[in-house]
Amino acid sequence: MAQSFPHKRSRPLQVIHRTFGCALDPGHLHLPSAPDLPAAFPQVEMPRFHLGDRLRWIPQGNATDWGLVMGRCYSYAPHCRCWQWCYLIWLDPASPSAAWVRADIAWEDDLEPFDQEAAQ
Repeated sequence: MAQSFPHKRSRPLQVIHRTFGCALDPGHLHLPSAPDLPAAFPQVEMPRFHLGDRLRWIPQGNATDWGLVMGRCYSYAPHCRCWQWCYLIWLDPASPSAAWVRADIAWEDDLEPFDQEAAQ
């Protein structure tokens, strides 16, 4: 039988980290304030990539991951202090990181089209 969510806590919320056995009081965290939506939202730039596109991370060395776009969202990118498209990428089974993760996210500026057959 489902119980209703309590509206008032009898004690402050604590997050207990089981691995280290310590408690964290989220009230002491200093999170940045949420940015406002762009003034022209939803009339923003169109995404460069579409669902089903095959992309790879722009190589920074020899190994890079690649996969298929399975989702995207328009989100604030704190590293460049602007709004950008962010993609959910389903990794190709031959992609180096596919051994431990099936999907990853990436900002639009970090991705480029990838033709796996041409790369072989």
